[in-house]
Amino acid sequence: MSRFELETRFASLEKLIQKAATKGLDEEHASYLCKLGCVQVCGNLERCIEIIICNRLSNAPKQFSSFLKTYFKRGTNYDCDNIIALLHRLDTDWGHKFKNNIKDSDKESISSCYSVRNSIAHGGGQSLGIKSLQQYYNASLNIVAEIEQAVR
Repeated sequence: MSRFELETRFASLEKLIQKAATKGLDEEHASYLCKLGCVQVCGNLERCIEIIICNRLSNAPKQFSSFLKTYFKRGTNYDCDNIIALLHRLDTDWGHKFKNNIKDSDKESISSCYSVRNSIAHGGGQSLGIKSLQQYYNASLNIVAEIEQAVR
């Protein structure tokens, strides 16, 4: 598994969150950075899922690898229910392990993050602060760790 790639992605996202939390930053810029951070938390989660699954199944037949690449290109809101469904489709044990180990608070945080992201993407006025963004980041980190555990 490309652990380095996952760590690099989270480190980059953490830098953005730190910038959004900078003391003395005017509210408008902080708000923009938090919105960007929310979008990136979701995008990062989606990419990490793709990395983990594709690396885990790297020895699968070529057709399956091609299917996975196409599947991940279509874009999905990967809240925990969608992650569970994906893992179940690939290996029911993976789905069960993930479902049994994920915390409700992380599920709720990721659902909220996607709700805010979708609002932002469709021109809605939903906003968030640094505390919520940090909560979303932490939940995504926990979820990625649980996915890694589930697919071992």
